[in-house]
Amino acid sequence: MSSPSTIYLVTRTHGRRTHLLAPESFKAITKSRSLPEIVDHLLKSDYAGEIGKVPSEELDSVRLEKIFLEALVERFFAPTKDAKGKTKEFLEAYASRIEVENLKRILRAKHAGEKIDEGKLVPLRREHTLVNFPALVKAENIEEAVSLLRETVYASISDRLDSYRRVGLPIVLESYLDSMYFTRLWEKMDGLPDDEGLKWLVGEEADLRNIQLLFTLKIREIASRLIEEMAIPAFYKLSRNALKSLSQRGLTDALEGLSGTTYGPLAQELLKSREPTIDIETVLSKRLYQDASFALNNMFLEFGYVVAYLLLCEREARNLVTMTTALDLGISQEGLQKRLLF
Repeated sequence: MSSPSTIYLVTRTHGRRTHLLAPESFKAITKSRSLPEIVDHLLKSDYAGEIGKVPSEELDSVRLEKIFLEALVERFFAPTKDAKGKTKEFLEAYASRIEVENLKRILRAKHAGEKIDEGKLVPLRREHTLVNFPALVKAENIEEAVSLLRETVYASISDRLDSYRRVGLPIVLESYLDSMYFTRLWEKMDGLPDDEGLKWLVGEEADLRNIQLLFTLKIREIASRLIEEMAIPAFYKLSRNALKSLSQRGLTDALEGLSGTTYGPLAQELLKSREPTIDIETVLSKRLYQDASFALNNMFLEFGYVVAYLLLCEREARNLVTMTTALDLGISQEGLQKRLLF
């Protein structure tokens, strides 16, 4: 049975859940043909307060994205205020996924030789991170950015620089950040109440990240040895041996091999896809958020409910950013529907 403190935290989260956009609201928003139409819908939601502060002529997709991401950060850190002890430590570690996402954005930009400023990062407040992001965005290249992390918990990422230079892909460094993140989450789960829902959500996401890594590198014909080295060392239903076996096959054979695992439906969907290289992240993200939806509707008094809520906050922000950006880029309704994470 859950402890009183966990029940209190979960109960508070039940209240927060009601502030997520309802499915019918999302359905209406996806049919919008312009940003003003989207704004009209959002003025009936929790986003109204911040949107209302911005003159209508200044409301573009960039300004809206900032509002969506600021709300996401607020939602992610709110539960930590209600938590205590090891539960609080776990939630703070879980929320560091936002910090990791910002590091990935910077590394991708430095790899591509593109300019990046803090406006292109998820807006973390100083109390939520010890990473000096203002300095990182000014780094001349990846090597300088990595050197600026030497006094942080990410210092050991420098060990991956040789592999990055050899492969020439930022995913080499991104996968290391994922490894650090999920290793830390597994460690923080020690001492928490035995919660199968929590293990399922965290473990399955680690598996899905490994599957994404596997196929992203297979598409680029990276050696299986390097794929094994880069894998997140937190295995759930996809074992280390299974991942090793898949990494030694060709792309199509690996997808067919994945069909024989618990992730078979994902493999079948990618095998049918006309653009599997583009669809991988979308297909895997949909699976994760479907898991979270299931947990939110079935794990009412478990700690996993809180993590499920956070995942659906993340989905909401990602979908809203996708919708507003799609309108700016003139992406068709059909193209938009493929990118939404429902």
